[in-house]
Amino acid sequence: MDKNIDFGHVADIYDYYANVDYDINFFKTLCKGHKNILDLMCGTGRVSIPLIEEGLLLTCVDYSEEMLDIFRKKVNGSQNVKIICQDVCELNLEERYDLIMIPSNSIAEIIDPKKRRLALRRIYEHLTSDGIFFCTLYNPAYRIQQADGNIRYLGKYDLDNNRTLIITYYNVYSPGAGIISGTQFYEIYRNNRLIEKRCLDIKFSVISKEEICKMARKEGFSLKAIYGDYEPYHYDEASMFMNLLFKKRGCR
Repeated sequence: MDKNIDFGHVADIYDYYANVDYDINFFKTLCKGHKNILDLMCGTGRVSIPLIEEGLLLTCVDYSEEMLDIFRKKVNGSQNVKIICQDVCELNLEERYDLIMIPSNSIAEIIDPKKRRLALRRIYEHLTSDGIFFCTLYNPAYRIQQADGNIRYLGKYDLDNNRTLIITYYNVYSPGAGIISGTQFYEIYRNNRLIEKRCLDIKFSVISKEEICKMARKEGFSLKAIYGDYEPYHYDEASMFMNLLFKKRGCR
């Protein structure tokens, strides 16, 4: 399985720094009325778990077994969730879903356009006839602005066992490839003494609205709505986000 970003290297500390909740109420609203929901590229369940706690039935898929192991421990055998290790580009499940979603800009981790189109095809095939697909992306202008090659400070986080995590990172943009690449640096301290270092290389595609809509249209989707934020929803070229709601057409 080809892993563009191997989050397994930081799975044990991921939840300490990737703990935002600004989009959770949006997803709770989006999921209302849906009986069978598929959360793709779900990681350790940041979005999924609050939905499971609402009583919703979810199938959650990610290609990192290490991240899914953390997820499984957190849900502790809940009957409301199935957790499966698969690559979204090779998605092959027995069920069909009335809502499929990819939160957290994760579709941009599929940097090969051919694979991204294959992922959209697999998603289409796993939707019910009236199903919808929701994916979140950063607005390209915002994303590129952050990729200036400068070292940036992400934050300081308290871990267990009297440890502290400090994360810095840099991103650079390659216009010809349409790729943002960089490295995240993790330093773990105990009592102000550095005890461990890690790093994680990252790559994301910068995907325009025109590109993703054209690709989705070729795979049988029509654009139903686009949101520039999680609240309010208004979208324009200055919006930070570019979150898209697609509907499955009758045929491709």
